[in-house]
Amino acid sequence: MITRRIVARSAAAMAVLAITASAQAADWFPQPVNLTTADGKTTQVEYQAQTKKASRNWKICVSYPHMKDPFFLASDYGAVEEAKRLGVSVQVLDAGGYTQLSNQISQIEDCVAGGANAVVMVAIAADGMDNLLRSLKEKNIVVVDAINGVTSKDVSARVLTNPHDEAMRAGQYLAKKHPKGTPTVHVGWLPGPAGAGFVEAFNAGFHEGIKDSAVVVDETKYGDVGKEVQGRLVEDMLQTHKDLDYVVGTAVMVEAAIPLLRAQKLDKKVKLVSVYLTPGVYQALKSNRIEAAGVAPVVLTSRMQIDTAVRILEEGKNREPVTTVNTLGKVYTPATVKEIDPLEVLAPPSFKPIFSFNGAK
Repeated sequence: MITRRIVARSAAAMAVLAITASAQAADWFPQPVNLTTADGKTTQVEYQAQTKKASRNWKICVSYPHMKDPFFLASDYGAVEEAKRLGVSVQVLDAGGYTQLSNQISQIEDCVAGGANAVVMVAIAADGMDNLLRSLKEKNIVVVDAINGVTSKDVSARVLTNPHDEAMRAGQYLAKKHPKGTPTVHVGWLPGPAGAGFVEAFNAGFHEGIKDSAVVVDETKYGDVGKEVQGRLVEDMLQTHKDLDYVVGTAVMVEAAIPLLRAQKLDKKVKLVSVYLTPGVYQALKSNRIEAAGVAPVVLTSRMQIDTAVRILEEGKNREPVTTVNTLGKVYTPATVKEIDPLEVLAPPSFKPIFSFNGAK
């Protein structure tokens, strides 16, 4: 059962996480996570995945808002690698962007109509999936609420990177550097597209993180997480606010902002902080071009999502009540970047999106 297996606390389960270069070995687990059980209690435990292949070739739909962000490329990589390990099939769906809620819903409906047993869903809108999820529950389709989180209770489990905590850690990093009573520092905040569930969580977490500090958000700008859009938003913010000390937000924003700051000779004055990691942000950290970046184990989180879906399918009617797994992250700086294991966070450089994998092969 889910909880008992996750909370396995043997000496082996407490071993150091190890991943081979191919990331296909069974020893990607145990992995420390925060586990919230049906009674609302949260504890830090070790996630212990299944060690045997699935009893059959289960078919799983994996739905993403889009695939233009390296974050979701890393998630795709983790999902496909875990499907290979467990011997199940995955069909990966790209909704086309955070404005394409109806497309995401229709893609999931079509995938389930095609015979899927489970859905791993990174929802475009936290409260826009209620009717779909109610329908899937009635059809006894296993649904794993993934990464962003939804408000509906009609899911089988939740495995999240917890955007709230990601942004909160970034805010806490700044608050620790600039505590209350020290000179005020001015921040431009660019969390992503307005209305998206993860953006609302980013907002709540970041403002919680900087509470009672010397950090002031001068302006919040919303926009699609594409480099062109984010670049324009950064340019507008720099023109409007001449006294900015930091620009904080998505990794795509940070990648777009680096050349802009350099071109305007502001790279020494305005510091960049990313809420999460992409290959570009990782390289910027290593070359000391940005202040800091939050890091969550995206690849491992996606492995957990597939493992959780398969575990629930294998349990059948004996499944446990809904649990929420939140993977843990940390903020890194150029001084600590060597501590990052990129295979936990990023897809390999040569990896291209995989939209279908047949576990029977």
